[in-house]
Amino acid sequence: MARTIIITLDFDTPGRPARSAEPFSTDVFDVIAEAARKHFRQGEEACARHCFLALDEHCQEYISLDEVDSACFNAFVRACEAGLVEYRATSTTAWGRRHESRRVQHYAWEWSELIKKLHGDPRYGQPRQALQYAHRTGKVQLRRGDEQ
Repeated sequence: MARTIIITLDFDTPGRPARSAEPFSTDVFDVIAEAARKHFRQGEEACARHCFLALDEHCQEYISLDEVDSACFNAFVRACEAGLVEYRATSTTAWGRRHESRRVQHYAWEWSELIKKLHGDPRYGQPRQALQYAHRTGKVQLRRGDEQ
């Protein structure tokens, strides 16, 4: 059985899809997650911990951005984007494994699709001084689980 990432966007905003999911392989999940983790800036440690809490401390196989405020959400998106730029430029994962060009192209395409979905979240681009994501109007979840 293959493992996948599921990204789910739930919006109460008119004109947005009620639910959208996109599966990814476990390897793509690992490349994206660890690159994003690597690209959080100094001072964003608490945000990174919150983003990776389920994965790191609750032994879950997903990253959930449901409860993060807009500032933290945007830090995650920026870290994801920076990770993609570095991966494309170096063909190397965050843990130092070099990938061949064809794999880099495939992973980068899937990664850019994730970033497009993240850009669709209502929190994206909101001012960084926002302290809380008060209304649960959006849900973005990366999930690694078993595919039946």
